[in-house]
This record gives sequence, structure tokens and C-alpha cells, in this order.
Amino acid sequence: MVYGIDYYPEHWPQERWAEDLSLMKDAGINTIRIAEFAWTLMEPSDGVYNFRWLDEVIAIAAEKDIKIVLCTPTAAPPKWLMDKHPEIYQKDEFGHVRGFGSRRHYCFNSSVFMEYSKRIVKAMASHYFNNENVIAWQLDNEFGCHNTVRCYCEDCSSSFSKWLKNKYGAIDAFNEKLGMAFWSQQYNSFESVVLPAHTVCDNKSSGMYAHNPGLFLDYCRFASDSVGDYAAMQISELRKAGITTPITHNFMGSFYDIDYFKLAKQFDFIAWDCYPNIAHGPFSGLPEVSYNHDKLRGYTNNKFWIMEQDSGQNGWNFMHATPNPGEIRLWAYQAVAHGANGLVYFRWRPCLFGTEQYWHGILDHDGIPRQRYEEIKQTGAEMLSMSDVIDNTDVVSDACVLHSFDNTWSHSYQWHAEGFDYNKILYTVHNSILRNNINCDVRDAEADLSTYKLVVMPAYNISSENVAKKLTAYVENGGHLVITFRSGNRDEFNKINGLTLPGYFRGLCGIDVINYDPIGNGGRSASCMIGKFTPNVWCDIIDEKETTVLAEYTDGFYKGSPCITVNNHGKGKVYYIGCNMDIDALAPLFDYICLGADVERADLRPVPGVETVIRKGAGGEFIFAMNYTDAAVYIPIERYYTDKITGTVFTKSIYLEPYGVVVLY
Repeated sequence: MVYGIDYYPEHWPQERWAEDLSLMKDAGINTIRIAEFAWTLMEPSDGVYNFRWLDEVIAIAAEKDIKIVLCTPTAAPPKWLMDKHPEIYQKDEFGHVRGFGSRRHYCFNSSVFMEYSKRIVKAMASHYFNNENVIAWQLDNEFGCHNTVRCYCEDCSSSFSKWLKNKYGAIDAFNEKLGMAFWSQQYNSFESVVLPAHTVCDNKSSGMYAHNPGLFLDYCRFASDSVGDYAAMQISELRKAGITTPITHNFMGSFYDIDYFKLAKQFDFIAWDCYPNIAHGPFSGLPEVSYNHDKLRGYTNNKFWIMEQDSGQNGWNFMHATPNPGEIRLWAYQAVAHGANGLVYFRWRPCLFGTEQYWHGILDHDGIPRQRYEEIKQTGAEMLSMSDVIDNTDVVSDACVLHSFDNTWSHSYQWHAEGFDYNKILYTVHNSILRNNINCDVRDAEADLSTYKLVVMPAYNISSENVAKKLTAYVENGGHLVITFRSGNRDEFNKINGLTLPGYFRGLCGIDVINYDPIGNGGRSASCMIGKFTPNVWCDIIDEKETTVLAEYTDGFYKGSPCITVNNHGKGKVYYIGCNMDIDALAPLFDYICLGADVERADLRPVPGVETVIRKGAGGEFIFAMNYTDAAVYIPIERYYTDKITGTVFTKSIYLEPYGVVVLY
């Protein structure tokens, strides 16, 4: 297993490098990631390259048998380049230049930047292509972070016109497919099509956007494809220069501006950057982190790395919470449980200067090893002893949630009702399944669904007849399918298809949605097998026809109307959930649905705050049980279990200390 650290030797005196690498070796670190922001040091002026400092770091690492993940440095273009070619800068939707002073200050569609990127990538690859200590290459750093996927500069406008022409062929087809007759928006040429930037009817403060929804969706697709094209260029340059080692990129978890299913196909393996303790941030909350782990695994249906794993307090202008003793170890096991076979911590030591002075690492600012170092050292030793489980088992799931980036983008532009959040809906469904000690994958509609006993499609608004046919075959062959409100009523151009809801899935569900109530942050009352619950955001009013009703509303003008139904179809079943439900209501519902679908679950009693994940392989089955709380818990058992980590045998109950982990067999 790769057990590594992100290291920035350029931030420290040269005489410190050997000491740092010795401390890493003592802690069980076997890999370092370097150079992702070091363009200026490698090319201090136009066409002048200097790799001597990097050579020395790699040589010291090799002496200590520490391997290298080498990064292309294109996330931080140097000042000399930006001064020479200011057209590389992005523009925001108001036409303002997004200038120098941080990072990611480039447009993916800049042909000038593309050429300079090729040059530095080629120079690095030519210099290191036969270095046996480099085990992988990482492209750039966090493509698209800081809202940098969608640019509104002249290069993007020109490239978008070409992208549209390639897609639609004729401008009349573009006007017809996207409905440009509305507000007299027909275009005479692709060159005249505007980017969906700020316009007269926009009002961001109230969340109002006025551009044609189809145009916005195409722009999101184009911007995502632009990132993919830029990544493909770098991969091509590395391969042409003789690089044969794996190539990756560090994705982000709760990030939706790039179609990661599409981008992931370019890489030999993928990685992501995991920060569980950013308070109120996009990665906070361990159930949310589990969802992101499962998403990353689902992008390739394979194992992944964590390229930046939180190792201390973090923050830019202020600091987030200090990890409690045991939490860093817990986070590592959480990643491995969900499919990580590479774990690289961010960072070795917090910088004494620059924006990230508050972003702590394994060491403190003074460079002295303390509690975090010892915890990571302990975790590394345990991981090594667990290598047979990590390397030779996989997460195998009977349940799957379908995620669509087209729907992410469409829902973000027209979100139906106050409080509607597609990504929160996906996360809530996923964690409702996990609460029942059930593994759950996150895939897209292109996945082979035949391996799953349960497939859930939350708010699958943009769809097609082809997707409906695929799902029909899945259900007819015995699959169990769950579809929710706001599904099946838009085509691929983001136009409402005019079909009776749930649109493309009406025949599968066996119902008609005859009305709906976008109640937003208000609430209704409903009742099902678990008793009363409170729907919010959205309520479909259903004609159940011949289906079986599982829940109904108990107030409002639609009191007595069904809100959850099940339809027998072929050998399988189709459930329709017509209202938004919180996790406390959804978890018992999915317990019932999963029992009916014979979905496998860990043979442990569900305990609040404890998550289980099953990994399987030729060597047997292992259950990771992880306590996400700061209080000890006991799990009653009816058979013997042994903890793979410590060898402890449990006979009557399993004790989990605060933030504790066991790997049971």
C-alpha cells in the first residue's frame, strides 16, 4: 500500500531535506508527492529550465527507499508568463479579469497557455522519464477548484461556438433543439451565440438566472469537456516523452463543475483530496465523506487513492478544529474501508509564509514531531499489517445510487423549489442505505446495473427513452428500482418533454403525478409504516392506479393522497417516492426496501454513529466497523469475531472506543 505525504521541499532550507525524509521513513512513509506548485523554480524564465533542486530531493528520497509521485506544475503559472501573455487570465461572468495573486489563474481554452503547458510537461517528462523512483505522475492540482471551470473570456467564446457547431451541425437545429424562439433569442450563426454570462434579468442575490436553460446546460458540458481536453493534452505529452508509469489527478469530493465520470476515464487511477474537519465546508461530516469516497470509487468502479488526507488543523484565513486524538487514524481507516489503496497525507509541515500558514500538517511549525506524528506512525504500521486485506479485497455492493452531472447542472440552474438541493438528496439517500449496514455504490446510468439488486434514481430529471428502456429491462429481470420526485420530465436539451409525470418512467412506476406542491422549507405531514414523518421541499400528488400505496399525506388539500407507491413489474419492483424526506424517515424505508430486495448487509446491529463497510476477496470477508463519535459504544453480537488489527476476539459484544475502528472476520 502507498502510505505517503505531500512534501514541499522548496519551502524549507536544503539542509533540512534529509532530516525530513528520515523522519518520514521512521513514521512508515513510503511515498512523497512533490512539485505541483513549483513551475517558477523549474522554469525561472521563458525556456530556461532548472531541475537540479528537484533531482536532489528525489535522490535523497531514493536513498531512503521513499518513492515519488511527481506533479506537473500547471496549477500555478509563473508571473513572467502572465505578464507576457495576460490573455491567459480567466474572466468572470461580469467580464472582470481574474488576475494574479493566488493559483489556478488560467483559462483552459487559452491556446497560448496550452502551448506553454506542453513545454513544461515535455521538459519534465524528458528529464524524468527513466527515473525508477517515480512511481506515478499527477496532472496539475484540483482541476476547477476556486470556481475556475467556467470562464467567460474571448477564447472560451470562440471555443464554445466551435463546440456547438460540432454538436448541432446547423444553427437552425441549435435554435430548434434549445427552444430559442422564446424571447426571440434565435441566432443566425454559431459565432454569434453568447456565453451564458451575466445578463439583464439575472439577480444573483435572489438566485435568479435568465439565460436559456439548454444553453446553460451546454455551456456546463462544454466547460467540463475543456478541462478534459486540457488533461488529455498533458497525458499525451507525458506518454510521447516515454512515461510509462501510471498517471492520475487529485479530484475533489463535493465538487460538481466537472463531469468526473467522463474525466476519470482518462487516468490509470484516480485520487481525491479529503478534509473531514473543515467546519461547515463541502467535505465536512463523516457520513458525507463516506458518500464522497463511494463516489470516487464509482467513477471508475475501482480502487482509488487519497492524494491529500487531512492531518491536522487547517484553514487559510482562520483555522478549523483540531482533530481529536484518534480521529486522524479513523479517517485513514474510513478511506481504506471505502476502497482506497493509497493514502497520502497533506501536509508534512505547515508553511511559515504564504496563504496556507494556518494549514497544519503532521509536524507543527517548529518541525518537531508530536502527537499527530505518533498517531500517523501507528496507523502506518497497522496499515502495513493489513496489506493483504487492503490489496486483495474490494467493496462489493448490492445497492447503487445513480448520479448524473447533467442533472446536477440542470437542478442548479432551475431548482424547482426553495431548499431543493440535488446533491443533498443524493447524499441523504446514500447515507440512509449505509445506516442499515449496507454497502452502497454511486454510479452513472451507463454502468452495468445487472450486478445490483437495488438501484435508486433520485430526482433524475434529465433523461431519455433509452435510459427508461435500460431500467425496464433491469426491473423485468428482477431488479428493484427506486425513483423519486422530479424525475423523467426533461430531455437531453434541458427542455420539458411534455409527458405526464413521471415522464419517461411513467410506465415503470405505474402511476400518474396529477399535481405537485413546491412547499420549499415549509412542511407537510405524512404517514407510512414507520408512522408520521414530515416531507418538505416538494410533494407530488399521485394517482396510484393499480400500484400499492406505502405512504400518504395526512394534511393539506391533498390529504389522503399517496406519496410513496410500489409497482410490480416483470420479476422486479419499482418504488416511487413522491416527496422529499429526511434521513430519519428514509433510513427505515430503505431498510424495508432492501429487505424485500434481499440486499446483503453486515451481520451487525446498526448503532447510531457507527458505520460498517464490507470488503470481500479470495481471502474472505472483512467488516470495517468505525465509531464516528466521541463516546465509546458496544455492539451486541451473536457469533465470534476477531479484529484483524489487534487480534482481539469478541464473543458477546464489540467494544469501540471513541473514534475507534475494528476490522472483523
